[in-house]
Amino acid sequence: MKPARAFLNGIIDYAGLFPPARLRMDDAVREFARYANGDDRDLLGRFILPVSELSDFAAASGSFVSDRRDRWRLSTIVSAGKDADVEVIGQFNRRHAGGEPGVAVDAIEMPVTSVSEVEWAVSSFGSDFEIFLEPANPENCSSLLAVIARCGAKAKLRTGGVVAAAIPSATIVMRFIGDCAELRLPFKATAGLHHALRGDYPLTYEPNAPQGTMFGYLNIFLVAAFRRAGLPESALFDLLEERDSSSITFDESGAWWRGSLASGSHLSDVRKTLAVSFGSCSFTEPVDEARSMNFI
Repeated sequence: MKPARAFLNGIIDYAGLFPPARLRMDDAVREFARYANGDDRDLLGRFILPVSELSDFAAASGSFVSDRRDRWRLSTIVSAGKDADVEVIGQFNRRHAGGEPGVAVDAIEMPVTSVSEVEWAVSSFGSDFEIFLEPANPENCSSLLAVIARCGAKAKLRTGGVVAAAIPSATIVMRFIGDCAELRLPFKATAGLHHALRGDYPLTYEPNAPQGTMFGYLNIFLVAAFRRAGLPESALFDLLEERDSSSITFDESGAWWRGSLASGSHLSDVRKTLAVSFGSCSFTEPVDEARSMNFI
């Protein structure tokens, strides 16, 4: 396995139901099944869906799941304080998780605005799920991240959207990653990470769509790794803004960026304990770009 493949293992949570793709459930399930059986299945993580669409997923996925030898893992988006969501997920897992190979919700994603919402999520779902909580105000969320860490959940960072205003500044992203690193708080990223590196890209798939300056998923995840390796803050900012793929190489030693090394142990550790995954409504775009840059 190429070193970059090991670093990117299971990194892409598939969000084909969400903008800008907005696929129908049957199309999204069909695409997920294709990726799960394809040559790049090692890069694929969970299928993301709203809790309200679990029954639609069950109806659309039956024939695909029966052809699998391993379990499909789902990440379900819920609302704070909505006990009905907890029951719906419990019923779904009791009905579907026991089969072979089965399908199960094993992760929860939820926006949070307060300590009480964090505590509700953790007490409602407990240790049976990975719980990713997204502070509603990423510009000023350090104290809420500390609560998330104390409660044993994980964090979630929104890195883009279908309008330019949804893309946070580099300062906000750096502060979020830095806070999570200091708290030893694992996080996932979501939205706007179809591309490997920072650049100006169309915000949607519509003809003549407006462009925005998006982050690349390698920018985000390598910043986490190089922070763990001790790269200075000023250099980490430059890495977050990096657009030149020739500045990055992977070899048996780890990842190199402009003469600095994040070792293989740093790469492995950061994926396990800090930068967990990212959600993307496209699986092929991030994979194809990594391949075109000869990383995989």
